[in-house]
Amino acid sequence: MFGKYWLEVARKVFQAVVVLGLASGAANAAEAEPDAAVLQTIRGLLEDADRDMRALGLQQIREEVPGRAATEKFAAMLPELAPEVQAGLLEALGDRGDPAARPAVVKMVASKDEAVRAAALKALGALGGVEDVPMLAEKAVAGADREKQAALLALRRLRSEEVNPVVLKLVKEGAPPLRAVLLGVLAARNARQAVPEILPFALDEDTSVRCAALAALRQLADQSHTEALVQALCQARNPAERLQAELALLTLASREREKCVPAVLAGLSKAEPESRQALLRVLVRAGGPKTIDALAAHLEAPAEAVRDEAVRLLCSLNDKAAVPHLERLAQSESLRHQILAERALVRLTGKSPDRLQALEAKARQALKAAQTPEGSSSPGKAAKLAPIPLVLPAPAFRGTPVPLKEPNVEKPLGKPRPPFLAPEGTRNLALGKPVRSSDPAPTAGEVDYVTDGQKEASDFAILELRPGSEWVQIDLGQRATLYAILLWHNHAEARVYRDVIVQVSDDPDFLVAETIFNNDHDNTTGLGAGADKGYVETSEGRLIDVRGVQGRYVRLWSRGNHIDDKNHYTEVEVFGVIP
Repeated sequence: MFGKYWLEVARKVFQAVVVLGLASGAANAAEAEPDAAVLQTIRGLLEDADRDMRALGLQQIREEVPGRAATEKFAAMLPELAPEVQAGLLEALGDRGDPAARPAVVKMVASKDEAVRAAALKALGALGGVEDVPMLAEKAVAGADREKQAALLALRRLRSEEVNPVVLKLVKEGAPPLRAVLLGVLAARNARQAVPEILPFALDEDTSVRCAALAALRQLADQSHTEALVQALCQARNPAERLQAELALLTLASREREKCVPAVLAGLSKAEPESRQALLRVLVRAGGPKTIDALAAHLEAPAEAVRDEAVRLLCSLNDKAAVPHLERLAQSESLRHQILAERALVRLTGKSPDRLQALEAKARQALKAAQTPEGSSSPGKAAKLAPIPLVLPAPAFRGTPVPLKEPNVEKPLGKPRPPFLAPEGTRNLALGKPVRSSDPAPTAGEVDYVTDGQKEASDFAILELRPGSEWVQIDLGQRATLYAILLWHNHAEARVYRDVIVQVSDDPDFLVAETIFNNDHDNTTGLGAGADKGYVETSEGRLIDVRGVQGRYVRLWSRGNHIDDKNHYTEVEVFGVIP
C-alpha cells in the first residue's frame, strides 16, 4: 500500500498540476476545455493498482476539476474502466451533481456487473430527472437486491417538482407490487399534496397496497384525515393492516392531540373488539378531558380483551383524575386488575404499598401452583458448558470515555469481555420475536428493530421512544430457561442510559416478575432501588447474567441518557434454552 506521507505528496503534486492546467485554459474554468495533461493524470490514477491512488483520482473528480466539459470527459471514461473503478467513478459523478453525465450513467444501468448497475442507479438520484422515474420504479420492484435499494434511494432524491405527479400516476396504473413500493417513495418524498389520492389505496383490494398506503399516511396525514384513518382501522382485514392503521393514528394523535378525539370517539361506538382496543390506545395518546371517562366506560365492556386494555391504559395514566376509577378497580374480582390499579394508586397518590405487596404475594403463590413440573424444570446438573455464540457489531467510535458528572457509573473494562459460559444448546431466543413497548407510537424506528438481528450503529436501524421511563417487551413465545441477555441501546457514541432495569416474567403485565438487572440507584422508576452500576455504551453491548431464571417475557426499562432524554434500542438478544 502507498504510504500516507507519499499519498499526501502525490495529492499536493496533483493539485499543482490541476492549477497549472486550469491557469493555461480559458478564464472561465467552468466552461473551459479541461487540460489534457490533467485528464491523463486522473486516468492514470483511476487505473492504478493501489486503492488509495484510485481514491485520490476520484477525489479530484469530485472537487478539483469543475465544468461541464470535464464532466463529459470523465463520463466518457466509464466504458473503458474495470467494473470496480466504474462503480467508484459513477459515485463520484453523482457527487459532482452535473447532469451532463446523465447519458453515460444511464447506459451503465445495463452493465453486466450488479455493483456497477447499482452505482449507476444511485447516481441518477442526483443526475436524473422525471424521464428516469419509470425505469427507476421498475428497478425498485424487479431489480436485484442492490439495484432495488439504489433505485429507491434515487427516487427519493430526484429533485424535479414533476417527479411526484409521475410517481402518483404509476401508482394508479401499476400492479400491486409497484403500487406498494411507490407509495413508500411518496412518503419518503414528503408528498403531502398527494394525500387525497393516497387515501383510497388504504382500502385497496391488495393487502400489501393497503399496508403501504397506511404506512405512507402515517408520515403524511394531518388532522383532516383522522376520520378516514379511523375508517381504515375499523375495516382492517388482518392484524398487520390493523397495526399500520393504528400507527398512523397514533402518530397523528401525537401531533394533533385533542383535534383527533371527536373522530376517534365516533369510531369507538361502532368498532369491533380488536379495533376498539387500538382506538382506546389512540385516544390515550391524543389526551384531553374525555379520555378518562371513555376508558372508564370500557371497564365493563362485553369483550374481555377490551376490558383488559381499558384497565391497562387507565392504570398507565399520570392523571390524578383517574384515582376514583382506580380505587373502584382495586376492589374488582380480578386479581390482575387489582394489582395494576394498586400500582397506579401507589404511584399517583403515594399510598402505602402494603396491600400491593400482599396482592403480588398472592399472585406469586397462584403462579407457583399453576406451574407444572415440566414448566419448572431446569437443565441437568451435568450439563456441559460452552461459550454462548456472540456476533458483535463494528465499533462506531474509539475509546470509551466515562462521563465524569454522571453518578453511579462503572469504569470501562478496557479490554475485550471474557467469554460467557452456558449449557450447550443455548441460543438467541429473541431473534424475530414480537416486541411491544410502553410508547405505542415510537418517535423513530419500529419496535421490531429490537429483535431483527441488525445491531450495527445506524440511524436507520434504531428504535427511539419518547422521554421518561419507558420499556420494550419481548415475547419469546413460550417459557424458557434464560442464561444471558445482550443489550445495545445506541452505541454510535459513548452514552450512559439511566435507570436501566431488566425483568423476566411469565405474565405479559409483569404481575409477578424477577428483576435481573437494575441500576436505578435512587428508585426514580418506582420499581425499587437497584445495586447495579450504570455503564458506557459500546459495540460490545451490555451482557447481563440471567442465572437460569425462567420466563416467557423480557421487559427492559430506561429513562433517557446523559446526553439527552431519549430512549433508544438497537438490538436485544436473549440467550437460553426451551425446556
